[in-house]
Amino acid sequence: MYKKIIFIFLLLINTVCISQTIKIKGLALDTVKSRNFVMINVNDTLKKFRDKSSLTKKWDGYDELTKNKNFVVFTDSIGNFNISAKLTDSLYFYATRYLTQKYAVSELLKRKEIKIQLEPEKCIPFVSCEQKKPSNYYIFIGKKLKLEGQKQPYYCNTITMDSEFKSTYLIKKNLYGNFPKDTIIFTAFDHYGIPKFSNCENVLLFVGEYCGKLYHEKYQYFNLYETKNGKWASPGNPYKNDNYAKEKNIVPKKINFEKTVYFDISKLNAKQIEDEYPVEYYKIIKNKAIPIMGTYVEDLVEIKKNGILKARKIELE
Repeated sequence: MYKKIIFIFLLLINTVCISQTIKIKGLALDTVKSRNFVMINVNDTLKKFRDKSSLTKKWDGYDELTKNKNFVVFTDSIGNFNISAKLTDSLYFYATRYLTQKYAVSELLKRKEIKIQLEPEKCIPFVSCEQKKPSNYYIFIGKKLKLEGQKQPYYCNTITMDSEFKSTYLIKKNLYGNFPKDTIIFTAFDHYGIPKFSNCENVLLFVGEYCGKLYHEKYQYFNLYETKNGKWASPGNPYKNDNYAKEKNIVPKKINFEKTVYFDISKLNAKQIEDEYPVEYYKIIKNKAIPIMGTYVEDLVEIKKNGILKARKIELE
């Protein structure tokens, strides 16, 4: 009986010790002497949250988690860190372009001093495509099947300023170049985040082949909608975002779009409505902007041919 009591007592002490929160202090550095702050994460909590949210599409609480110092801290300007964790926890050390390192708290506490030195990822040389004119060029009406953000290689000799996306689109109609398949996969780069063309259900896209790969013509697209006469058109001013068209010979026409085509303006102020949906192109009814003027897809192609594409030295017949 006495031995049993002693065993239970020791078990309780062990349980209490394991569940106790302990302060861990140390130094975490990268090879550029903390020019990049190192992030310390308890039990890889952030990555687990991101992985789950990528599947469920539910991101509520993520911002709060990134600021919760019970799970995430950053080193100071000289690499010092201070975080609380349990004996059974593990700490993950992250820095951009460095290999993540994982350590059990129990192992770190055995050290006389805690100093983590992160090792850089291996970089590869950047080789630019010097081809100025595309081998092939495709203009088509597309429907998004998939858009996937890509982790770009770590280049030794350049820093990429754009996000990269693998874009998979169904070709609903070829307008130039006659791409041989009904599905096209191309790369899109965007400096501002997710490409805006990906928000369009149906879109006029411009894709060129350079050095054997297909690339979206940066920032060039038209949002398309079906008309009552069975054609495709884009509402509004076709030259709105075009600073390269020297001659604006194509004039928008009165077009009867399908009844389902309208834009919700309930969250816009008067100035925004005036800028985005001017009355010469849209009829404003309550919280809806209904397009009344637009440009058919064939004319949209001509506008780009004689505008931005010509400015970029892309001559199409």
